[in-house]
Amino acid sequence: MGAMRIAIVEDHSLTRTGIRSSLNEQQDIAVVGDAETGIAGLKLLQKTKPDLAIVDIGLPDIDGVEVVQRFRNSLSSESDVQTRFIVLTSYIQERMVLAAFAAGADSYCVKNTKFELLLEAIRMTYDGQSWIDPAIARIVLKHSRQSAAPTLDHQTVTINALDSEQATILKADPLTKKEMEVLELMVQGYTNKEIAQQLYMSLGTVKVHIRSILNKLCASDRTQAAVLAMRAGLIE
Repeated sequence: MGAMRIAIVEDHSLTRTGIRSSLNEQQDIAVVGDAETGIAGLKLLQKTKPDLAIVDIGLPDIDGVEVVQRFRNSLSSESDVQTRFIVLTSYIQERMVLAAFAAGADSYCVKNTKFELLLEAIRMTYDGQSWIDPAIARIVLKHSRQSAAPTLDHQTVTINALDSEQATILKADPLTKKEMEVLELMVQGYTNKEIAQQLYMSLGTVKVHIRSILNKLCASDRTQAAVLAMRAGLIE
């Protein structure tokens, strides 16, 4: 298996250089290029079609959300390109977080995070999981029950549905009514004990339902389940 091919779109030269240098020290990672503007970054992505792209949300021309969205939209329906995205930001605004996920970002990381955590986010995202910085996880959980079409200025973006494999699994084995009730409380941040109290279940029964929900959504943990629920519109 070859090295993970990564592109970096970041306008701050020190941050961009630091990330590139640190990633190039990893034996299983190859940085295929970097850019300091959104337009240049979009061209880089279209040229290299990397396995994963780290995109700053606050670019000087078009923002990172639009870069992700334009790249996704530029791919034909027959394309087998599966570039995954980590959106990087130095600030946390609810509308930007939601718009980033709506545009197709797989993971979200703040700039001041430790490199070890960024590396963890990269590896998890490359493996098909969603990594959410703890600082913004509560935003996703809070809004996962709200509209499936967040807006950025006057532009409306649609939450991505589950991928084909996940959708097939869920269609064959949909969530039960009780699992949906548990999922609603999960995305609101309730603990297992609190869910048991709310739904008058034993703690063991709650754990069984949560395990089933994670399996059906192909999620590794509660946070990823919340993201998938938001993208698929499972929670109204």
